[in-house]
Order: sequence, then structure tokens, then C-alpha cells
Amino acid sequence: MTTKAEMIKIIEAENPDGLRVGSEQDGYVELTANEAEAVIEQWAEGRLRKENEEAAKAEAFTKKQIAKAKLIALGLNIDDLKALGF
Repeated sequence: MTTKAEMIKIIEAENPDGLRVGSEQDGYVELTANEAEAVIEQWAEGRLRKENEEAAKAEAFTKKQIAKAKLIALGLNIDDLKALGF
């Protein structure tokens, strides 16, 4: 699992020239260090939230597969598993 500090370092490494806002048409404005730090922190939190959600889904899937294997070992058939919601 990635820590928030590690994720911030990853994002900073992905953006070595700093952050800027704007567009090709209107031009770009470089964010100040404080603004960039705040944006990077938000991005890190978002990435960590997504990482945690994906890990939780994977864990739930694994637990369900383990439960299913135990029920099969007890002699339940496919119809029994379907009735139980597997």
C-alpha cells in the first residue's frame, strides 16, 4: 500500500517542471509553490482513495472465492451456490 507521502513524491516526479493551469489558446500560468502543493495533495488523496477502493474490491472478491471453495468442499453443487447468491 502506498502512503500519502510516497504518492506525493510520485506525482511530483511526474511533474518535474511544476504545475500550470490554462490552455493553448489562452496561455498557461504557473502555479505558485503553495498552490501546486495543495493541488498535488488533492491528487494524492484521490489516487489513494482509488487505490484503496480497488484493494477492497479485490479483497472482497478473494473472500467470496474462498467461501465458494469451502462450500463446494462441503458438497454443495452449482444450484446450491446460485441459491446462496454465488
